[in-house]
Amino acid sequence: MSKRANNTLRLTSKSSTYSFWIVNEVFFYGNVKAWDRESRPIDKDLPCYFNEEMIRFCLYLAMVISQVRSPKQQSMLAHHLLDTFKKPIISMTFEKNSTLPSTAWNLLKMINERQASIRSFRYYITSESSEFIPKILDECTEVVDYIRINANFPDDFNYTSPRPFIAEELHVGKTTNWMNLEDFMNCRRIELRPSKKSNRTPKYWNTFFRNWINSDARLEYLSCDKIKLSDFPLIVNELSDGGIQQKGTHIWIEVKRRDGSEFVIGRTWGFDNCMYIKTKKEHLETLI
Repeated sequence: MSKRANNTLRLTSKSSTYSFWIVNEVFFYGNVKAWDRESRPIDKDLPCYFNEEMIRFCLYLAMVISQVRSPKQQSMLAHHLLDTFKKPIISMTFEKNSTLPSTAWNLLKMINERQASIRSFRYYITSESSEFIPKILDECTEVVDYIRINANFPDDFNYTSPRPFIAEELHVGKTTNWMNLEDFMNCRRIELRPSKKSNRTPKYWNTFFRNWINSDARLEYLSCDKIKLSDFPLIVNELSDGGIQQKGTHIWIEVKRRDGSEFVIGRTWGFDNCMYIKTKKEHLETLI
C-alpha cells in the first residue's frame, strides 16, 4: 500500500472500530456516529495506490467511500484494512445485487482467519447460491453482537451449523425455513419475520421448546410471525402444568426452565400473528 493510502485509512479511522459496507461502494468508518451525512468531503477524488493499482476515494473526516465494484479490488482493500488496523472490530453489510455470495464468503473468511472481531453482519442478497450460502453462514458463527439475514434462499435449502452461533441478536427475514433453530439457541434474542407461512409443524415447535426448557442455552427471547391460532395449543401441549392463559390479544403458558428461571411461551393475534418466548417479567410489562 502506498504511504498516502495508508495515511488516508488512518486519518478516517482513528479508532479500531469501523463499519465495512458494500453497496456498489466500499465504506470504511472510523466511527459511524461521527460521520455527518450533510458534511462536505475533504477530497472528492483522492487517488491511492494498492500494489501499483490505483483506487479513487472520496474522503470525509470519519469515512472514506470508494467506487469499487470489482471483487478483486474489494478483497484487496479489505486485506489492506486488516493490515493497517491490527485488532479491528468490524461491522459488515452486504446489500442486494451489489455483492456476489462468493465475495461475501471470501471477505468473511479472510477476517475470521485474521482473528478480527466481527461485531455485526447484515446480509441482504437475493442471489441464490447453494454452494456459498452454507459457507457464509459457517463464518457467521463468529459474529459476536448482531446478525441480520434478509435473503431469498432456495426452497430446498436446509442448513445445519458445524458449531453454535454466539451472536447476542439474530434477525431473519423473507425465508426462514432453512434454519435448524437449535443451532441458534445460544443467541440471546431471535426474531423471525418470514414473508410467508413457515413449514414448521406444531410438533417441530413443541420439540424445540421442550429442548430449550431442558437446556442451559442462552436464548431468552424469540418471536416468529405467521403462527396460526389453531396451532398454538398443539405447539405448547404438555410443556406446562398450568393451562393456556389469556388477556386481551395475548394467549400464553408459563414454563420453568432447568435452572429455575421463569418464562412464558405465548402468541398474539393481529397483523403479524406472532408467537414468542419472553421472560415472565418482560411479559408482565407487555400486558400492562
